[in-house]
This record gives sequence, C-alpha cells and structure tokens, in this order.
Amino acid sequence: MTQLPGLPVPTVRPPSIREFPLTQVPFLAGVAVLLGFVLAGAPEALLETGFQVGLGLVVIATLAGLLVPWPWFGHQWLVIVPLLDVVVVALLRDGVREIFPAVGMLIVLPVLWLAYGFAWWALGLALVGAVFVSGFPLVLAGRWPTDAVGWGSVLLLPTITAFIAITARIAANALRAQQRELVAVSGALRTALLEATDRQATFEAVMETVDAGIELYNPQGEVILSNAAARALAVRTDSATGSYGRDASLVFDEDRTTLVALDDQIAARAMRGDLVAGRVYWVGGDDDQSAIIASSGVVERESGYPLGTVVVATDVTPLVEAIAVRDDFLATVSHELRTPLTSIIGYLGLIDAEELGITMEVSVIERNAERLLSVIAQLLSATDGQPLLHRVDSDLGRILRSSLDTARPRAQSAGVTISARDEAVVLARVDPVAIEHVIDNLLTNAIKFSRPQGSVTLSVDHDDTAAVLRVSDDGIGLSAEDQRQVFDRFFRARSSTELAIPGMGLGLAIVRAVVHAHQGTVEVSSVLGEGTTFTVRIPLVS
Repeated sequence: MTQLPGLPVPTVRPPSIREFPLTQVPFLAGVAVLLGFVLAGAPEALLETGFQVGLGLVVIATLAGLLVPWPWFGHQWLVIVPLLDVVVVALLRDGVREIFPAVGMLIVLPVLWLAYGFAWWALGLALVGAVFVSGFPLVLAGRWPTDAVGWGSVLLLPTITAFIAITARIAANALRAQQRELVAVSGALRTALLEATDRQATFEAVMETVDAGIELYNPQGEVILSNAAARALAVRTDSATGSYGRDASLVFDEDRTTLVALDDQIAARAMRGDLVAGRVYWVGGDDDQSAIIASSGVVERESGYPLGTVVVATDVTPLVEAIAVRDDFLATVSHELRTPLTSIIGYLGLIDAEELGITMEVSVIERNAERLLSVIAQLLSATDGQPLLHRVDSDLGRILRSSLDTARPRAQSAGVTISARDEAVVLARVDPVAIEHVIDNLLTNAIKFSRPQGSVTLSVDHDDTAAVLRVSDDGIGLSAEDQRQVFDRFFRARSSTELAIPGMGLGLAIVRAVVHAHQGTVEVSSVLGEGTTFTVRIPLVS
C-alpha cells in the first residue's frame, strides 16, 4: 500500500493485546467488589485457602498482562491471563458460593475475552473453563448430582455461558470483518489521496511550465485555476476580473483596431456553448500589442456533467510578424520581377525569330518567361488576401471543358489520361476566370501526382443547394497528416519532396481562397498509394 508522507498506514493490532485493559480491568473490579462484600458480611471467608489463592492469582494475572512483553512471544500466549481468571473464578466461587451465589457470573468476563480476543480454538477453552468453574466444587467434594435438578444446577451456568461465548464470537467476527473493510477502504482512500495529490502537483507543474496562458472557469464563470502566463495576459488586457478570457478592455480583432465586445470574448462565448478553435486576437495597448491564438473547450465528467470551461491562449506575435514580413517581401519581389518580365515578353514578340534563324531559342525564352510570369502571378495571389471577384451567371460545364482543353497537352506529355463528365448544365454565379484558375490548379496537381499511364477524371454536378466539382486521380495519394495541411500556403507533401515533384505549395492555397470567396467549400479525400479526390462545392444560382 502506498503511504502518504507523514501519514501512517492504518493497521489492526491483535485484539487480545489491544483490549487487555478493557477486559481485565472490569474483571479486577468485579473481584474487588466481591472482596468488599466478603469483608463486610463474611470476613471468615478470607481464611479459606482457596479464596486466598484466588486473590493472589488475580493479582498475578493482572501484573502478567501488564508487564510481560507479549508481542515478543506472540499475542496468542496472552490467553494465559483469561485462563488464570477462569481458575480465579473457580476458587473464589468455591469459597463463597453459599453466601454469594451470584459470584459465578464473574466467569462471563474471561469467557467473553476468550471468545472475542483470540482464534476459534480459544472458544473451546472458554467452554471448558465454564464447565470447570461449575464442576470444580463437585470435584473437590467427590460428589456428583443424582437427579435432573442437581445436574441442572451444575450445567445451567456453563450452558448459558456457552451461548454467550458463541454469540460474542459471531459478533467479534462480524466486527473484525467490518474493521478489515474499514482499514482497506481507509488505505484505498489514502492511496487515492496520494494519487490525486501527485496528479495535482504534476498538473500545476505542467501549467506553470508551458508558455500558453491557461484559465479554467467554473460553471458560474469564475476563474478557479490559472497559470503565470494567463495572469500576465490578464494584466496586458486590462481585465476587470483578472482573467484575459473575459471582461478584458484591451482585446482586439485581427485588424488590431476593432475592440472585441465583452460578450464576444473567448471565455464568454465558450460558456454560452460557442467554442472557439484557433482564433487570433491582438491584446495590449496601441504601442505594445501582441498576437495570441486562442481556443476553448468544455471540461466534463464521463457522464457529461459540466465541470467548467478551459481557455488556452498562446503568444504568436513572432510568427504573425514573420508571416507579414514574408508576405511583404513576396509582394515586393513579385511586383519588381513582373514589370521587367512583362517588358521582356513584349519585346520577344517583336523579334522575327524565323528570319533570324533562332526560332527554337526564342521559343525556349518565351516558354520560360511565361512560366516565370505564372510563378509570379501565383506569388501575388498568395499575398493579396481575399481575391476580388467579378461574378456572372456561368455554366460550370463549359468552364470545365475549357480547362480540360488547356490541360490536355500537359497530361499527354506526362503520360496521363484525362477525361470529363458534365452531363448536366450547372449554372452558378461565379467569376469564370477565377473558377477556371481553380480547376487548372486542381488539374495541374492531379497530373503532377499521377503515375505514368495514370488517369485523371473531372466531373461537374449539383445537388439542391450547390454545384459540385470533383477532380480525381489514381496517383500516389496523401497521408492523413498531409491532408490536414494540404491547403496551407507553401506546404508541400512529403511525397512531393521525396519524388522531387516541382512546385511551391501555393496552388491549393489559392484554390481554397477563391472557393471561400465564392462562399463555397473545398475538401480532400485521399488514400496513400491509391489516389486523391478534391471536391469543390459552390452555391447555385437562386
């Protein structure tokens, strides 16, 4: 059993040792009362040798019980004391039974001790002792009863004593069983307390070690637990209640200027059941703002009973600033590259390559310049944020066929077969150029990740509310980890780097941005080694 520091593990001492004062002292008191009555009413009994021996034995038994180190010998040897008491009762009773017939009742005390304080074998000694006390005068006199009345006077006391002893033994067993159960429960509770204390210490150590600010609210909205990072955030947000998750006056939206209303702050929303995941806020004054990414969750028992709400916020200021610097750099470089590159492509059109005999060279220059211009366009799209759309009612099937015609030469050179299924006219209010760009990116991706002699299938369909575009391939597929990040800017799947597949990791990020700008959704479904399907849903024309 695990023991708490400073708290002893509960144990059960042998009952015969523990209860010696409770059993011998009453017996000694009974003998003293008898002695008092003898002195008052029959002092001549003190001259009886048996009575004197009995008084001497009771003193010896009591001193032995007090002075002998019974644990050294084993507690079962303490049975000598109640057996001596039985002999004492027999001697005292023989001396005064005619004067004080109730003296035989003293036998009950050592018999109870034998029945309660020792093992089952002591119960037999108790019964023998009761018979001994009752029969001792007959043995001394050498006379035995000759009728039922005589035998009844002899056997009635040991019989009643036997019933008392058996009842005491049964009660003792029940009490000991309860005691063992209580000791076991007490030990289990102490172990549970130790484990809970260890978990609490571990939890608090983890809480104070992590950089994230963690706050735990009870169902009444009060902070019951927070770490140092959370308390520091509460100071920065100028919170009226000492918690950054609610009642904070310096919490701003992603634009860094719009104050977040008190009832829209993360803890207030979470306690209404509106959980937040990965929401970016800015906290602090105008001259010293920090970006945090915050999430919330519900703490509940296995039964579903709510225990509170947890809010976690991590300072991501360096990351946000690094992304901003990267985007500014890409935008600046892209603009600086696009201007001279556009001029180069324009002047290439003025060259009469055939007359100069440099047709192949000019073709290579044009092809690579166009490719570089496409890369620059993707970089600009990735840094422009929300794309601007010019929506018109469009047939998505026609857009799909146009994209298919554009991609077919690339597919043929890669040894990939592409086909389309557009059985129905699907009208949606979209920007046709942007949607064609979406399909082109998905097709390019599918072709690059297909195996030689592989196939790519496009389809357009609709349900009651949305147009559905699908691009499927039977290529190398994506792992579950890659699928979670496939739409992130500049993310490249592990397989693309291992197989040296060219790309910058921007195409699918642009797809998601354009689809979201159309209030649509894009999803990926893939099995590693078997293929991938991208599904785009865009609202239909109402």
